[in-house]
Amino acid sequence: MEVRNKHNRRLRKKLYLGEFAVNLFEIHVKLSSSKESDLDAFIASFVDQLEKQGLTYFGYSDPDGIQGHVLSQQRYESPSESQRQALSDWCGAYSTIESYELGELVDINQA
Repeated sequence: MEVRNKHNRRLRKKLYLGEFAVNLFEIHVKLSSSKESDLDAFIASFVDQLEKQGLTYFGYSDPDGIQGHVLSQQRYESPSESQRQALSDWCGAYSTIESYELGELVDINQA
């Protein structure tokens, strides 16, 4: 006997389930300087890096750094592992970052 899906395609799309699930990952960055000018320069560079990769960020910043989530700019798309790794490499090379942590990809509805 074949098991039927609980939701049809239209409902899976509306509920972001199955093939329509969207993933994101957490990011925590601590800067080595708490000067406002360093934070502004970092955020400008960070946003440029995200836009190059087709990603977007939501979260907050304080004088020590940022905390938030990164996801794809496209609807029904998720960041790839290669995009996550490229951002990790960029953070590792950025001069004023003291420490950073990128979380694993998780379902946006479970975050």
